[in-house]
Amino acid sequence: MSGTPTEAEIQAQWVAVVDILETFRNHVDGTLAGTAGKWDTLIKALEGEYTPSELADWVNGMRAGCSALITQQAANSALVPILFEYAGRIDSDATGTDGYGTGYRTASQLFRMLYDWFVAKSYTVESRAITYDTATAGGSNTGNGTITRLTVDENAHNLEACTVEKKLFRCVADQNSGVQEHAEVFEVLGQAASFDAVLRANYGSGASANTTIISKNAGSGAGGSLLSNSSFSDYDAAAAAKFTSWTEASGGSNLTQETTTVYRSFPGEQTSAAMKISGNAKVTQALSAMKVRRLDADTPYQLRLMYNRAAGSGDGTLTIRCGSNSKAVALSAQTGWNELILDFDENLWFRNFNEDPMDVEVELASNTTGYVLVDDAIFAPLDLIDGTYWFLRGNNTSHTSWLVDDVFEFTDTGGAPATGKLQWWLYVAGLGYLPSSGTPTLADP
Repeated sequence: MSGTPTEAEIQAQWVAVVDILETFRNHVDGTLAGTAGKWDTLIKALEGEYTPSELADWVNGMRAGCSALITQQAANSALVPILFEYAGRIDSDATGTDGYGTGYRTASQLFRMLYDWFVAKSYTVESRAITYDTATAGGSNTGNGTITRLTVDENAHNLEACTVEKKLFRCVADQNSGVQEHAEVFEVLGQAASFDAVLRANYGSGASANTTIISKNAGSGAGGSLLSNSSFSDYDAAAAAKFTSWTEASGGSNLTQETTTVYRSFPGEQTSAAMKISGNAKVTQALSAMKVRRLDADTPYQLRLMYNRAAGSGDGTLTIRCGSNSKAVALSAQTGWNELILDFDENLWFRNFNEDPMDVEVELASNTTGYVLVDDAIFAPLDLIDGTYWFLRGNNTSHTSWLVDDVFEFTDTGGAPATGKLQWWLYVAGLGYLPSSGTPTLADP
């Protein structure tokens, strides 16, 4: 066949491909495989001299053949031609800045093109309807920090290219077993994966999601903040900018260093300190003063700091800003140390907070009395784990460091193949996900 298909015709081909894949998978997983499936029924019935061996081999061969037809490679081979066809259609249909498509030759480039096209046209596919769980700390944990997840992309679409399963975060290295305090290492474990492509949806991620992450801290190295002088420990009262790497945008005379009441230290810190703000003031740190000089356009970043208004009975509004993204808190009755952190939403993505000039800011405004302490300012990328992003850090009013075998766990639900079939097979094919909704513009087969 030849010709120039319309976008609707390309979508019809795509739906037909997924219909075949999903119909076959559903039959294999739902009828042939599993403890009550036809293969299992036959194997349990085998007895005699010849059938136990010969028919068992026959079933194993049949399973291997069925598995080969629904592997990631098989799904990818069926869907990538759709991407190439779509590329030509987008190129000829698009206008203005959307005039692209045929210049891309790799699957990842083509899929990003398709994602951008869906966003531009407000297209969606059926959602996998995943319920994203929040991590729960183990009841016997020594450490009292937390871990929080980002589940949306820069366009506020759910990150649906992930395995729906139970995952465990377990501390495997602490200050007594090979790493520095506040930079503890956690291993991430999912549930066992199927040994082949059959019954994939009934199993977990297995070794593919097994990784380690490091607790975020104000120091350098892995897990460390991208900000210079994150803990305000480098200080010279006679300098033009008293806190090294921080510019005093306003209220410089209201800034001093505090070394008695601090939140915590960081790996390698010589002087535990905090910044004391005794009136309205604002400090900024430009990207050029940070530990890195450029950020990744396709990565989410988080900014947080710990503040203490009770020590000095301070009031006013404390605000943090990362580029154009900000979060404020009214200071009135908080006790001890508290965390001020940007919301876990689409604004954490570089493309949404990027501005010129790009900097990080800490500001106290409308202060009428007392002082406020700020410490442990962390600006860092989130950790990508099996399709969603995580931020592990200490944030308790009174910090206690983690020890080996401290854990967090979470269990996502939903995401079955029969829900969001187009999305499921994009995920299986290793391509990613597209904008989704419960009322899609492109319906499942």
